Amino acid sequence: MSKDRKQIILQSLAKLLEERDATKVTTASLAKESGITEAALYRHFPSKRSIFLELFTFCDETIFQKVGEIKKEASIEPDEKIRLIFFFFIIFLEKNKGFARILSREALGPNEKNVIDAVNQFYERLELAMKQILASQKERIQLTPGISSHLITSTIEGIISRFIRNGFKEMPSGYIENYWSLLSRSLFKN
Repeated sequence: MSKDRKQIILQSLAKLLEERDATKVTTASLAKESGITEAALYRHFPSKRSIFLELFTFCDETIFQKVGEIKKEASIEPDEKIRLIFFFFIIFLEKNKGFARILSREALGPNEKNVIDAVNQFYERLELAMKQILASQKERIQLTPGISSHLITSTIEGIISRFIRNGFKEMPSGYIENYWSLLSRSLFKN
């Protein structure tokens, strides 16, 4: 029952992050959304920070599991691997809008410094994974693998920011092909 309750709390937090300004997510509103008392909330998580960290950890593990699968696939060319990672990331966020507020760091205050640090590390690891893929194709890329992966990561962060700014109304999948077309022309030689 405890794992089920924890899962309900995490799903409730993701839902609240999707529906409202992140600053209005309090432990009281989270407990209400979860259908439990605040005291019960603290029996499952020692702090609000730990709830955010566990939700972020789920997001991190899900994304990097897929990135790892794509990296290992020998039958896929490096440029296609990068495209698949880019598309997966954007579609994942579109389906899990609450994660966008965590990955943008918007939902995180000064008390969640450890989560902010984890998000920053997440982007560094994502950039490194793409840099490693691109390093195997140095002759096909226009920039260095590092600059290329930095460009992709910056684009992803911009898409997340725009998605939040428009209140999750305009889906990134509606223009993902256009973004990729521009990115691939910037990244890869013809």
